[in-house]
Amino acid sequence: MKIKNDSSQKNTAIIVVSLLSILLIVFFLSQEKNVYQTDSNGKSEVSHLNERTELARIKAKNFTYEALMSNEKLQLYKEEGLVVYATEKSGILKLIYAYEDEISGRKLTDNFFLHAYLKDSTKNKGNVPYINLDFANKPMKINSKNKDYFIFQRDLSSEKFVGEHLQINDIKHINTGRFRHGIGRSLSINKLTIPDSLSSKLQVDLPKIHITTSAKNYNKIREKRKQALEIGVLSSEDDDLVKGDISFNYGALQKAKFRLKGDWPDHLRHQNKWSYRFIMEDGNTFKGMRKFSIQHPRVRNYLWEWLFNKILKEEDIIGLRYDFADVTMDVQSDTVEHIPIGIMALEESFDKILIEHNRRREGVILAFDESLFWDDTKKEKEFRLDHNTYSKKIRSLENAPIKVFNQNKVLSDSNLSKQFNTAKDLLDGLKSGKHTLSNVFDIDKLTTYVATSYLFGGNHGLVWHNLRIYYNPITSKLEPISYDSNSGIKLETLRPFPFSESDSIFKHKLREKLKIVSSQSYIENLMSTYSEELERLERNLFAEYNIEFDHSILAYNSNYIKKTLQPARQITAQLVAINHTNVSIAIKNLSDHPVIIEGIEHEDGRVLSINQSQSLIPLDGEEIVHFTLDNYFKNAFVSKKNKKGAFQYPKDVGKIKIAHHIPGIDVTNISEILPYGTNQNLDNSIAMYKKSRAANYDGFDFVQKTSDSTLSFKKGQYTLTENLVVPANFRIEIPAGFELDFQNQASFISHSPIICIGTKENPIRLYSSDSSGGGIFITNTTEKSVVSHSIFDNLSNPQSELWSVSGAVNFHESEVHISHTTFSNNRCEDGLNIIRSTFTMTDTRFEGTYSDAFDGDFVTGTLERCTFLNAGNDGIDISGSELVIKDIIIENPADKGISAGEHSSIYGANVSVTGGEIGVVSKDLSTINLTDLTISGTRLGLSAFQKKSEYGVATIDINNLLLDNVEVNHLIEIDSRLSIDKVTVETVSNNVIDQMYGKEYGKSSK
Repeated sequence: MKIKNDSSQKNTAIIVVSLLSILLIVFFLSQEKNVYQTDSNGKSEVSHLNERTELARIKAKNFTYEALMSNEKLQLYKEEGLVVYATEKSGILKLIYAYEDEISGRKLTDNFFLHAYLKDSTKNKGNVPYINLDFANKPMKINSKNKDYFIFQRDLSSEKFVGEHLQINDIKHINTGRFRHGIGRSLSINKLTIPDSLSSKLQVDLPKIHITTSAKNYNKIREKRKQALEIGVLSSEDDDLVKGDISFNYGALQKAKFRLKGDWPDHLRHQNKWSYRFIMEDGNTFKGMRKFSIQHPRVRNYLWEWLFNKILKEEDIIGLRYDFADVTMDVQSDTVEHIPIGIMALEESFDKILIEHNRRREGVILAFDESLFWDDTKKEKEFRLDHNTYSKKIRSLENAPIKVFNQNKVLSDSNLSKQFNTAKDLLDGLKSGKHTLSNVFDIDKLTTYVATSYLFGGNHGLVWHNLRIYYNPITSKLEPISYDSNSGIKLETLRPFPFSESDSIFKHKLREKLKIVSSQSYIENLMSTYSEELERLERNLFAEYNIEFDHSILAYNSNYIKKTLQPARQITAQLVAINHTNVSIAIKNLSDHPVIIEGIEHEDGRVLSINQSQSLIPLDGEEIVHFTLDNYFKNAFVSKKNKKGAFQYPKDVGKIKIAHHIPGIDVTNISEILPYGTNQNLDNSIAMYKKSRAANYDGFDFVQKTSDSTLSFKKGQYTLTENLVVPANFRIEIPAGFELDFQNQASFISHSPIICIGTKENPIRLYSSDSSGGGIFITNTTEKSVVSHSIFDNLSNPQSELWSVSGAVNFHESEVHISHTTFSNNRCEDGLNIIRSTFTMTDTRFEGTYSDAFDGDFVTGTLERCTFLNAGNDGIDISGSELVIKDIIIENPADKGISAGEHSSIYGANVSVTGGEIGVVSKDLSTINLTDLTISGTRLGLSAFQKKSEYGVATIDINNLLLDNVEVNHLIEIDSRLSIDKVTVETVSNNVIDQMYGKEYGKSSK
């Protein structure tokens, strides 16, 4: 169970030393064999980190309720398989429900109703004749006379009862049973009475402690408790001590002084279970201790503190003696008041005896003085202020003085005083940052302590004001002392140990310890070692407190630790650059620890490049790591298809992985590499993006703001050499005769509509005289744009290094009406591109466009009396759109006259397509329905087919079709349809797509 075993011997005989060395090696290997394993590549690996820890429940062994269950007079009710008992523990009545053998169904899951009817109903604060004591909990399995029982029990106590704890003479009768909400009762027992002669007490197998003091002393303690409860915090002083006597297991009384202890009221709230600090007098000790405390087991989470200290002592960490005892107190005056305090936790305090009991040389014990903390808390409570009013300076570790226990003795002893000064300097050095933990602490013991604290969920003991520290005068190192861990809590975080943030040695060693304590074998070993004693104590505490030891918390915390040590992903890796000799990869650390980058591996496990410098990516760090490549890397990608070898981007990126590990864990992990990553010039890119979108209309002399919502362009001839950007919420008015020459890749980008109205005699001209200008992009406007009697000539698409659109003129999510306008000689893909908008276009001419004349994506619109001449690709090309056309002339398109795709529809009349490769094409669930269609001088007249698998077949319906000088009238794929004058023509091919797009018909087939 040891986290680490150290042994050394001095011997002058070489052969003895050699034998000892061999034995030690064998021993260490045997200790580690369940923790470590080596893979086929010889890499050290912790096998358990990827395996969930699971622990079996401890089985009952020794403790019985035999005294109770053998007394039939204590039976209030009996039926087959169930007996209800009444008993008492520490002055508190209990009802016990004992089921024989295994229970299931509603016997296991139903809640208990328990109504105690009172002889005097005025004692019920709820003003009803009974106290409701309904409860639900899990049963405890016990064994009595070789027979298993499942025990449920309930204290007859309630805050609604005056006095809290019901006594026999308060109870008229009891109604009880089992029920489930919405279903009803499965057991109903009425009018149970508890006999006045009840004398049996639930006995526990624990030592007995008996305390005596005078009524005067007890009243002083009682008054101090009252003040602490009123304020909300206990402030202890030396004159709080009172005199008394204490005995163990009915032995001789010994003189002692004692007072209340504990900072928070949880030490004092119970009716008589108050926490006390004892100091033995006359040189006596109590169970070998001179100073100790007794306290409610709840304040240290019952059995958890006991087990925590046991484990730490096994690991040679200074731990407190911690046990449980059944405590009574007699308060003496003219008469004796007997107070059955009940089961309490017995905890050792800090002095020389503690150190010597842990087999250390006498030395000083230090802490960070928390008195400032509690003074501020007390004032906060006295003034009834909210917790957020606390003083950060007063409660800070930085301002906490260093204190030494047994101060008078230490400061008056020259040797101890020297030790104290040395130890204090070490702690002050930590506070100032001039020392590190690994410099001043026994780092092996400290990391063992912290790792065990994490396993037990004892973060509370790592808070600075709970730290207790021993200075070892032999090693001149500090060592932790176990104190107030409040273990038994499921981890939500691993609280950093004070001063550890920048200490890489401490963190490395801590990870080594964590991987050991989190192993199932380690936890099973410690549970096995203490299972019998733990079970005995659990049964005793259950008798009074109805609590069980939840061992599953150890498994949970083990798995939490494993997840932090071996997270699902430790890094992300993104390819930055690669050539024949080097590869650069941006690596970001996602774990809670630094990560060492080992190298690059092939997906089949071959090492392709070793990171000679073993780059360490710090916590939250991100770095570019460079790897040198050689011929071995090149040969790794030789295949039947790629006989020459060489890495091929991007397909081979998925074949290479980054090998890495967390220091101290030494498990090699493999992570994929993304074929792209964050732009290494991201700041420049962001700045460029912001600049490209930043409004700048007020920097151009031809733009004037004529109202809060209107921008007007001045009539005249102007040159645009940089992007003009207009934000939303304007209306842009461009007058007749306005001319703008686009140069130097400049474009006009507007988030507001344009009102661009020229005249036949005085049109608006937007053009590029030297073929260097960009184009126009109108986007996301709330009002309609109007373009009339305008000329757009020799423009190209707006673009930057980050962004581009496809048209010389573009309207995106912006309604527009276009009339009597010319789009000519564009130098980009589309002359006019309208996207996700509604539009109307009349009396408009497209001429000499580089590719498609008009391209509509997801639009709804009409084209009327429009002409398309000499398009470099298609005359009209739409996708995902609905279009109505009328009186359309298309001449000499390089590819298709009309193309409808991706579930589009075109309806219209009086359409003429002359020249070009193909007249009319419908594809991918599109429909074209035209009347009076003329196609002349094309290679292929009409075609309908499916191009994309995610769509379907296409349809063309023509009424009054004229085909003239057409090489092939139609090419219709099977299941697609062509109807001419309502007569369906024969489909001829299942592979129309194989003949299109330049293979047989189309622009590239020429």
